[in-house]
Amino acid sequence: MLFVRRCTCTVLCTLLPWLLAAQIEEARQIFRELRVLDGVWFMAQDRGDRLEIWKLENDSTLVGREVRIKAEDGDTVLLRSMRIERRGDTIMYYLTQRGLNNNRPVPYELVLADREGYWFENLDQDNPQKIRYRLLGRRELQLYIEGKRGSRTITEDYVYEREFTPPSTEFRLRGGVNAFTIRATGNFPASDNPDFVARNPQVGPALGWELGSQFRLKGAGSFLIVNFELGLIGKSARSKASFTAFTDTNTISYVRDVRYHQVWAILAAVPEVYLWREGNFSVMAGPYYGRLLFSGASGEEKPAGENRLFDANNDFKSSDFGLIAGLQYRFKPGKKDLGSAIGLRANWGLSDLDALYSRHCRDRAFCNGRISMQGISLYYSINLLGI
Repeated sequence: MLFVRRCTCTVLCTLLPWLLAAQIEEARQIFRELRVLDGVWFMAQDRGDRLEIWKLENDSTLVGREVRIKAEDGDTVLLRSMRIERRGDTIMYYLTQRGLNNNRPVPYELVLADREGYWFENLDQDNPQKIRYRLLGRRELQLYIEGKRGSRTITEDYVYEREFTPPSTEFRLRGGVNAFTIRATGNFPASDNPDFVARNPQVGPALGWELGSQFRLKGAGSFLIVNFELGLIGKSARSKASFTAFTDTNTISYVRDVRYHQVWAILAAVPEVYLWREGNFSVMAGPYYGRLLFSGASGEEKPAGENRLFDANNDFKSSDFGLIAGLQYRFKPGKKDLGSAIGLRANWGLSDLDALYSRHCRDRAFCNGRISMQGISLYYSINLLGI
């Protein structure tokens, strides 16, 4: 018998930390769901419109207030104040209301969270004893209150509609690293006797950098988010190729085994959509325009010198156009919301950046090869307005 008790005690001591961690994680998940309250909820009444206004204070606290706007003069009357806090594995709802508990906050503990809503209870109180919040579809919220008046049960039932929030803006600073490569598509000159004979380049990625600003416009109702970006991108790519050019008097052999270094000014408009409501992940896709500010190459370049035909600085056209698409994760807001985010996205160049291969191509149907820059970037950004 003593052995059984010892085994039971050992098992309980082993499982207790795991059970406690599971309860804390469950409470954390429920609070993430309750963050949907953040915003303004509206209900029209004859005596004046009634609003519940909630704001996410930090990653474990929601604060709210219920007000009524007088129909006769538009004045705002505070009806009650609310606060939802998560502490460890417990979620509490604090209600402050005139005439209740000497106007001091009354605690209600979350006892149930399911499809029927989130139930908070304090059976030591008479009215209210139970408070339930329940989402009805995507834009409606039901508030159900139950209490005692003597031996009689009394209830209140309200349905609020989410009010459109005014547009908000963020001015963000973004920096990161990237890896680009040169992509050759189509047909390049390949016969034995044209003016210019080419072998398609062998290319490889190389690391670069990017730094820019981002103006983020969040539309009314949070349905539309558009990022307007202006910045600089340092692109690098390795290339290995060989050519032969024929003239009336001689033949010139061309060799490239270089790493290109480029700096582009980028202007982009990138719409953004969250994968789920009140989530942290979002996807984005949109066009960009690039202007080449600097281009050079290091490595083997023959012939060298100022020859305009073979100078590496003239290998690329000065304008680019393409698409940006990626995935972004926004971190949970803290006491000072910097709106920090990390993202991964791809850049597809759509323009013909080749100013070299087509210089001596007389037949565009024969010589329709194209060179473009494609790559991926990893970046981190913060909201400067939140500092």
